[in-house]
Order: sequence, then C-alpha cells, then structure tokens
Amino acid sequence: MTDPLAVWVGAIVTLAVFSYLFRDNPFYHLAQQAAMGVVVGITIVVTWKQVLYPMWLSPVVGAYEGTRDWTSALWLLALVPGSLWYFQLSRKWFWVSTLVSGLFVGVAAGLTFKNRILLILPQIGASVKPLNPLAGPSGFTVGGSLDCLNNLIFIVALLTTLLYFFYSVKTENRLLSTPMRVGRLMIMVALGAMFGNTVMTRMSYLIERLQFLYETWLQPLFSF
Repeated sequence: MTDPLAVWVGAIVTLAVFSYLFRDNPFYHLAQQAAMGVVVGITIVVTWKQVLYPMWLSPVVGAYEGTRDWTSALWLLALVPGSLWYFQLSRKWFWVSTLVSGLFVGVAAGLTFKNRILLILPQIGASVKPLNPLAGPSGFTVGGSLDCLNNLIFIVALLTTLLYFFYSVKTENRLLSTPMRVGRLMIMVALGAMFGNTVMTRMSYLIERLQFLYETWLQPLFSF
C-alpha cells in the first residue's frame, strides 16, 4: 500500500508542474528547484557509496589496517589532482586547474573516440544487407523477396542520406541533385518518426501522471 504522505507529495508536485500550463509561477519554480536538489543529493550519495568509498577510501583504510596490500595506500595520491579542481574558485590561480581539467578532457576524448568507433563499426557491418532473393536456403520465396525489397530501400536511404552530407561536390550536378533530394526526404522522414516517438513518450508520461492523480490521489480521497 502506498504511503499517504508520498501520495500527497507526488500529487502536489505534479500539480505544481502542471501549473506552468497556465503561466510561469513560483510554484513551478519551487518544484523545479526541488527536483534539481533531489537529483544533486542522490548523485552525491551514489558517488560516495559506489565510487569514493569502495574504490578509494576502503582500499586506503585497508592498507592502513593491514587487511590489504600496501600499494592500496597509493590511492592517497589521487588527492593531489583532485585538489587542483578547487583552484577554479580563484581568479589568480585558475590556470592551475587547467592542468587537471586538460588531462580529464583528453582522457574523456580518447574514451569517447574509442566508444564511437566500437559503435560505428558494427553499424557499418550491419548496413551490408543481401539483395538477391535467390540467395536464401529455400531459394525464391515471397518472404525473402520482401526482405530483399526492404534491404534495397534501406541501402538507398543510407547512400542518399550520406550523399546529402557530402559537401565536397557541387549540388547543381544533375546526376547528384536527385539522389540528394531523396536523401533529404529520407532525413525528414526519420526526423518525423523521431519526433512522433518523442511525442508518444511524453504522452505516456502525461497519461501516467493523470492516472496517478485520479486513481491514487482523488479516488481514495473522495471515494468515487
């Protein structure tokens, strides 16, 4: 059974957010700032319990007590680059913080580049699709033909979309203008599908909140 206090808090916060539909007001800003505060608080707790304590403090304390190898105490050296971040609060010594921020940006850029490569390469491999309806183990079938037609549409959409973003050629070329228009059309269709999916997701959130207000809050309150 849901705690009545939690139900009332959820209902009040929901109504405060919905009040923005009429106009900007202090209740909406209060709910917004409270949500940001909750997110920051949860982030601090999760960072301490899942990162700082098990991965930093626990090894250091274990090395001091003798339950872990002495090399675990080397994690104390992490205080040196960590303390450099606080020089951002000083105008005079701000440049000191750029040493550690530049290091972190470089590491983050390298990891991001690696992750993008690992993400793109499988997509490139998945883009190579069969187009021969006779290549299946059962020979020519209606289902295999439809799959090949779907693959053909996919490859045409892929190539024309890539051609649309190929800026090193003139767009006035008659051989390229039509495929580029097709690519632009494919992009518009994809963006429309993404927008429709976003709208449906937001509508599902709205329906869930309305059901909460009616079934969980109002219905037990007025018994109807």
